[in-house]
Amino acid sequence: MAKKCKNCGTVVEDTANICSSCKNLGFEEIAKVELSYDQIQEIAKAVTENVSKKPRVLWEVTGRVILVVFVILGIPGVITGWNIRSSLHGFEQSTTNKIGSDFKLLNENSSNQIVRAYSDITNVVAAKFELFTQQASNKIASTYSLVTNQITEQFQTPKIKQIVETVARGEAKTILEGEVQPAVKSFKEDALFIRTIARAQAYDFKAYQRLLEIGTQTNEDAKLANQIVAEIDRVLERNRPEILGQRKYETFVGTNIYGGPFTSDELALGFSSVEQDRFSVNREGFVNTVRDLKQPLFLPLLVEFFTNETDLVVADRLTMAISDLAKEDFHPHDFERIQTWWRTHENEYTKWPSSELVQGINEINYGDFSDAAKTYQQILKIDPSADMTRAFAIGSCLNIGETNRAQELAKGFKESNARWAKWANALTELQTGSISNATVQFVDLTKNNPTMNALPKEGDLFWRKIDWQLFNKLSSTQKPSP
Repeated sequence: MAKKCKNCGTVVEDTANICSSCKNLGFEEIAKVELSYDQIQEIAKAVTENVSKKPRVLWEVTGRVILVVFVILGIPGVITGWNIRSSLHGFEQSTTNKIGSDFKLLNENSSNQIVRAYSDITNVVAAKFELFTQQASNKIASTYSLVTNQITEQFQTPKIKQIVETVARGEAKTILEGEVQPAVKSFKEDALFIRTIARAQAYDFKAYQRLLEIGTQTNEDAKLANQIVAEIDRVLERNRPEILGQRKYETFVGTNIYGGPFTSDELALGFSSVEQDRFSVNREGFVNTVRDLKQPLFLPLLVEFFTNETDLVVADRLTMAISDLAKEDFHPHDFERIQTWWRTHENEYTKWPSSELVQGINEINYGDFSDAAKTYQQILKIDPSADMTRAFAIGSCLNIGETNRAQELAKGFKESNARWAKWANALTELQTGSISNATVQFVDLTKNNPTMNALPKEGDLFWRKIDWQLFNKLSSTQKPSP
């Protein structure tokens, strides 16, 4: 029976008389330990788990991961994973059997011998497991290298590359459509709205109309759009009496300027060119001049002008002119109301025959005086106050020998002492034989009205009877008549 030192607890043989560690003489006996086979099995299992618990879990998981990778890629090396796992299981079984066998032999010995045996067995197991670990590590490293190489080769194949690219494109498209595009769209809409406000405040009529449309919506921009429109309307209303009558229409020929008065047909002829004028001041002055004429034949032209206008101030002047003729109170914000009103009333108004006027001018230029006379007389039936057209009609009749008709037309001038009546009188004298007198009158008209249409031009068939020698001499010396 074994015994242990009362002082330091060292276990010694029962024949010993003194403690080998502290030299103490006092001992106490230790009872003999009997272990069953099942108990020995539990101790062996504890030893194995104590030494190999963490590494074993690691290799088990590693083996399973390698197995999954191999199965996915179809690599034959999958068996390696199973070999590692089987080796680990066999190692555990053999260790358990060894410990059980050793402990069975020690079952008859003392507790001290069991402790020393436990220590020896633990060291043996640790050494064996270290060797096993090294071998398993080498196998895993080799397998990992093989797997890595095969994965790299697989991803270089066209099929795999195509799959990867397709997936990447799909993911990119999803991100683009789900996140990027909505954000970009929202940013663009905000930027466009801000830009529209800035343009409207700079009197861009199309931008102003866009704000009117936004103001009818239910989104968060509607309130701000309506506020901007209201502020612009206040400015326009305040400026109406200040600007009204200040800007008038003017025509230019070189450095010569003519500011009126204009005949109705001169203004009618100016609509198409003025609408294309990039200077809004000219358009505004033109509209003011047309408004002062109060010619109902211009209402269709004014509505068309208004529909295509891009400057808000000019649009405001157009609504004033339209209001006068339509007997309504229109403003730029009434764009839709004006369009609706016009669709209802347009059949009540005759449009000034601008295209017929252009046709007559072309007929004169081609020497077709008979057709020109007919064209101009049709225009006069619509607008008897068109003095330029009347003068051209007289000239056409004189060129085809209809002097009596020319004399009748001459009685209808709205302004009998104005430039077009003088032009028609000089042309009548030219055609009836008073060449010198007519030449002098045309020299006066040219010097006093250099911007006037249809002034004498050497070489034109219409002016073939003028004394050009006298005309050129007087043009360089004669002073304009008062």
